[in-house]
Formats: sequence, structure tokens, C-alpha cells
Amino acid sequence: MGKYDDLSNELKEALVVKAKNCGYSTETLYGNCIQSTLNGIYRAFPDFGVTSEMLKSCFGMAGGTGCTLDGTCGALNGAAMIISLAKGRPIDDLDGDYDECHAIIRDITEKFRQKYGGILCKEVLNHNLGGVFDWKTEEGDRKYMESFGTHHCAATVSFCTELVARMIVNGELEMK
Repeated sequence: MGKYDDLSNELKEALVVKAKNCGYSTETLYGNCIQSTLNGIYRAFPDFGVTSEMLKSCFGMAGGTGCTLDGTCGALNGAAMIISLAKGRPIDDLDGDYDECHAIIRDITEKFRQKYGGILCKEVLNHNLGGVFDWKTEEGDRKYMESFGTHHCAATVSFCTELVARMIVNGELEMK
């Protein structure tokens, strides 16, 4: 398809809803915030450039990188990957000017920070759940589940997926 901004508003909205719902359901059923964000775009926009290899290779970046909770939220990293896919610097043009990519990601990051009180996984968990619960431990997993952590992480995935999906349907992100 490629040119999504030529679609009717109804079709654009249907694609955005498909992307965010797929991201949400992937996170709810299987976990892995970054993979879930990318999968939402992969399913709604199959010609955008997300590949199954990308979905596999991003897996270890979930949960603040390796589920350490210390790094950037994986859902936000997924959004940055989608933006970079369209606006990033290719390896065969390292001298090129790709400052727009960073500017767009900074804008998305600021929207994310305003909504979640930070960008680190543990900041997002604290904002959403009222605490940081390490789901790799029995006690942490119990508290995470009691706090509806799966839903909150899935909602964060949905938010990030929607941001980039809207950029795609509005023609702000296109594959070259």
C-alpha cells in the first residue's frame, strides 16, 4: 500500500485501531512490550518494513532491557524503532543529515514522559502501578498481577503503537 495518507478517515482510523489493539493483545497474551509495539505495526501495516527478524531481534530489549526494569520502556523503544525505520540513517549514508529522526523521537519521548512521569521502565511501573514490581520474582510477580500490571503495560504499548500508527496514516512516516 505505502501511501496511507490517501485513505479515507474511516480506513485510517480502522488501521490505527487495529495496530493499537494488536499491540495491546500481544502484550496481554504474551508479554514483551517492545515486541508487542512492533507487532501492532507489523499486523496493521504489513508493507511498512517491520520484519519477523526485527520482531525476534527486539525481544531482549523488553522491560527496560533484558527485563532489568532499569532502561527505557520497551514500548517507547518500539516506537523509536518504527520512526527510525522510516527516518533513520542508513548504513550506506553515514554522512547524511538525519536529525529529523531524533527530533521526532524526542517529541514522542516528551509526550510519553508527560503521560507516564518518566521514560524508564521502573518509572512507568511506579506511575501506573504505584510501585515497581519485579515480575521475575515470585513476590514481585504476585504484586504486579494484583496491581493489574499486564493491563497497564498493555495500555502503554497501545499508547505508543497509536502514536506511530497515526504518524503513518497521516503521511508523517513513510517507507522510502
